[in-house]
Amino acid sequence: MDSVTTKIINEIIDAFLLKGRLVYYDALKSGNINDTYSIVTDYCGSPRQYLVQRLNHNVFRNPNEVAENILAVTKHIEDKLFHNRVRDIRRKVIKLYVRPEGDYYYITDDGDYWRVMSYVVNSETHDSASTPMLLRSVGDAFGEFQMYLSDFDAESLNITIPDFHNTEKRYEDMQKAAEEDKLGRLVNVKAEYDYLMSMRSYASFFRERYERGEIPLRVTHNDTKCNNVMFDASSSEHLAVIDLDTVMPGFVAHDFGDAVRFAANPGGEDAEDLASVRLDMNFFKAFASGFVPRINGMVTDKELETLPEGVLCITLELAARFLTDYLQGDVYFKCKKPDHNLLRTRAQTALARDISKKLPLMHEELNLMLKN
Repeated sequence: MDSVTTKIINEIIDAFLLKGRLVYYDALKSGNINDTYSIVTDYCGSPRQYLVQRLNHNVFRNPNEVAENILAVTKHIEDKLFHNRVRDIRRKVIKLYVRPEGDYYYITDDGDYWRVMSYVVNSETHDSASTPMLLRSVGDAFGEFQMYLSDFDAESLNITIPDFHNTEKRYEDMQKAAEEDKLGRLVNVKAEYDYLMSMRSYASFFRERYERGEIPLRVTHNDTKCNNVMFDASSSEHLAVIDLDTVMPGFVAHDFGDAVRFAANPGGEDAEDLASVRLDMNFFKAFASGFVPRINGMVTDKELETLPEGVLCITLELAARFLTDYLQGDVYFKCKKPDHNLLRTRAQTALARDISKKLPLMHEELNLMLKN
């Protein structure tokens, strides 16, 4: 164990009055933003396990607001679980620890923000949904998350990342970057740019419906990927939804759309072979068959009706963001290979084209689910 990290973790144990003395810790590799460690303490001869995490406060500029959102949402879910007499509540919802004086973080001399969360025992995650059955369970988990929070006042939450799903602003940023074209790269993405601009009306799709009172703001997770669901390591039952840092007010269709965009594209987010990029309807149906029954009756008919448009809008939004970053010189998204943002732009644009063609199919499948 690294002596510096060991020292910090022991300080965290003391700061949060965690039970026992440190036995060992292990760095967890999943996650691209925060640094996460699993730690084990010995308390009177019995092991206790916790998650210790260093929050990236360059991404989350107001750490206390992040903590306030997590505490409010998890308390609401925990109350629902208790009311429904659900067993093993601590495996179904995470706990964020608070220091005795009320602080959410232990702040080191270097200005790092460290927090402690409960560890979901006998659990595992999956980086991707390799089968429709697994993806259905992922949909069930995120649908359950929405179900428990359907009566939560979303507007009481802090906006921890402003304009996160402001698709209109993403389009404005893309257009500005294209007009400036500082690096002369527009010629490489002109076809993608022209297509995205032709679909610009979708950028205002959800805002307009919200302003007309057709759809409300809900609590949204905003990172509905497979690896943010914990599963029982023995039975594969879905347990807690994790990584709640981006919980904010939003639209149900955004969570649905991002999950489908990511999981139902066999080519992947940055595929070089665009022939492999498509919306796999079997995977779409798998996620929807888990998600939709959970929220049916808990959300409005208009929210259910616009779920397919969520898939398209989120894909267009991300394509615009990748294209913008490519034009600006790859300053935001981490690039793991040459022209990574160019590949991402082309893949997401190709996916958006296929999703657009399949909008009627998605509506048809959802209507069938709602009738059964």
